[in-house]
Amino acid sequence: MTKRAFTLAEILITLGIIGVVAAMTIPTLIQKNQKRIIEANLKETYSTLSQMMKMAENDDILLDTNIPNNMAGMKQWFETYMQPYIKYGNVCYFTKGCWHKNNPTKQLNGSTTRSNYTGIGVGTQCITVSLLNGANLSIDGDSASTIISDFGVNTNGKSSIVIYIDANGDKGPNIIGKDIFIVIYTEGKLIAAGNDVSVETVNKNCSKGQSGKYCMSRVKNNGWTIPDDVWKIK
Repeated sequence: MTKRAFTLAEILITLGIIGVVAAMTIPTLIQKNQKRIIEANLKETYSTLSQMMKMAENDDILLDTNIPNNMAGMKQWFETYMQPYIKYGNVCYFTKGCWHKNNPTKQLNGSTTRSNYTGIGVGTQCITVSLLNGANLSIDGDSASTIISDFGVNTNGKSSIVIYIDANGDKGPNIIGKDIFIVIYTEGKLIAAGNDVSVETVNKNCSKGQSGKYCMSRVKNNGWTIPDDVWKIK
């Protein structure tokens, strides 16, 4: 009886086809997995911050939205209003060690965001916090006029806290709208940037060539999923 077998050429051709298919599909799978991790961490971190504020309220503590502009004051602020109510790995007071290390925080349009301090955080005197889920926070106070003009949230004339959530920590791409998202704490509420502008304005801002600062609202409106058109922006 004659036995049939694959020739060496046939085996090499098959392996070549498998290699081409793998080269085409593996990067896509890696990107999808990265996106899912960012989405899960973002939702978890938002929930963590909300719970932190509820616990503070139960202790009759209203988070002071005026962060001092000196190290001693910043440290006292954090230890009073956040430390007792949040689990974290490390905290930095306008120093390196708790924010992505090597690249500036950029916007969807490719520009470096306002008040970027590479390796330190975003904000003129920011507090940065490394959370246990791998996300990082950059926290700073800002004026009511800046918060409505830059972040689309009406704080009724009150200075409030701006929180940048880097959902995957030191990993890239370190871009607002893709792995970094912005929330505002004001008057006992945690509000997504873009909350007080129209859906059309949110969607326009969270798109190619724009700042991406309102993307937190778009992601929330999209069921905590980063829209594909945003994720594919290079």
